[in-house]
Amino acid sequence: MTLKGKKIAVLGTGEAGRSAARYLHSRGAIITCCDRLEPEDWEKDFRSWCEQNKIQAMGEDHLSETDISGFDLAVASPGIPPGSTMPALFKTHEIDIIGELALAASLWPGRLLGITGTNGKTTTTELTSHILTCSGISNIKAGNISPPLFELLPGSSKAETAVLEISSFQLEYFPQKWPRGLKCPRFSAAVLLNLAPDHLDRHGSMEEYARSKSRLFHFQKDRDVAVLGKGTENIMGNIPGTVFSLDLDRRKKTGAFWDRERSLLKIDLPGRFEEEYDVSKWKPWGRHNMENLAAAVISARISGAEPEMIQKALATFRAPDYRLQKSAELKGITFINDSKATNISALVAALESIEGEITLIAGGRGKGEDFDMLASFLKKRNGSPKGGRLKNAILIGEEAQRLKEVLVPFVKECRLVSGKGGSDAMEQAVKMAASTARPGSTVLLSPACASFDMFKSYKERGRAFDQALSKLK
Repeated sequence: MTLKGKKIAVLGTGEAGRSAARYLHSRGAIITCCDRLEPEDWEKDFRSWCEQNKIQAMGEDHLSETDISGFDLAVASPGIPPGSTMPALFKTHEIDIIGELALAASLWPGRLLGITGTNGKTTTTELTSHILTCSGISNIKAGNISPPLFELLPGSSKAETAVLEISSFQLEYFPQKWPRGLKCPRFSAAVLLNLAPDHLDRHGSMEEYARSKSRLFHFQKDRDVAVLGKGTENIMGNIPGTVFSLDLDRRKKTGAFWDRERSLLKIDLPGRFEEEYDVSKWKPWGRHNMENLAAAVISARISGAEPEMIQKALATFRAPDYRLQKSAELKGITFINDSKATNISALVAALESIEGEITLIAGGRGKGEDFDMLASFLKKRNGSPKGGRLKNAILIGEEAQRLKEVLVPFVKECRLVSGKGGSDAMEQAVKMAASTARPGSTVLLSPACASFDMFKSYKERGRAFDQALSKLK
């Protein structure tokens, strides 16, 4: 599709929508920007940009009163549910709708690597890019990780690899039927790290959530590699490429195997390579981070990275902030910041990764999942009520009471904390946790919930935890 002269509606004016609008306008498309909010409530700089470039801007209510039959395409931001008012209007007029990341990927001239999963996407994306950079392979990282891919399209070339973190919201907008005139993207490696209940308030069911994740593998061919986490192989259906297993406990013909005793990670892709990596100096904790490593190694390997450069890259990788990050050690107590853990499976992974007694700080805004998975895990891990690794829990936010109902049978002490705001509540929680924990134990912030009831983002929540620690010192 030649963009010049095409009439395109950009749905959503968040970071992704703004980036799409600016790129499409620069290529000569006739843009209309739409949002659930009225233009006076949009970001000031973007509203000014629309005015300066004579771009039509409208809120959702005004769009409903507009004749949209003449549009060639609608480009949707991931924050807009597909069944909401704006997408529904364009579907009614049989106008193709595509996601901003899907469209940018179709325009990317080089290799594409796609990484999705309930947890670990950011770490694996960062690590894959780090390995490629250490190997001298030109690459960018974009997508859900930020920046939007549209920001990096100008000046890109066939020699540049795009490492994309892709959310289920973004995959919902990879169309079943690709818009006529647009090149369909192709992912040399498509990674699904894991699959656990998340965002069910939007997807409605695990089946729909899994279906959105599986969209990634529709954009592969025979020579491509599909990297599947443990437990996902049986639900992804037919995959055209070679399936590489992340089940580290079982030797498979095509997959990864973690030899714990010898600190080796074995990577087998028959007919292409079989090799071992020394992981004795690999710093990120836990089995889940070993799975992330295996996924990154195979993605980088098929992109041209050589084993010796991969080995060197492992020693210099720094994990993303607020993902099982050691923040402090005070009076013999280790404080771990895992603010990025926004669902139950991420909390479980954190609990599995830490030795000794744990005092947990958790809670926030729920994402539609029940807590049965956490109860089942604690029943197995803690053994009997009031015993085991998880000793105490300090709970904050909207889900505090519901979490308490799950945790009370398994912990010695469970307290609810409220405050005048997010920072105040966090400060109280950290003080309480520090007074409850014993020397030699760990205080773990791993909320298992979104942050939006008290904070703008998980990063702001993570900073609040660190700031509370600095006051303790």
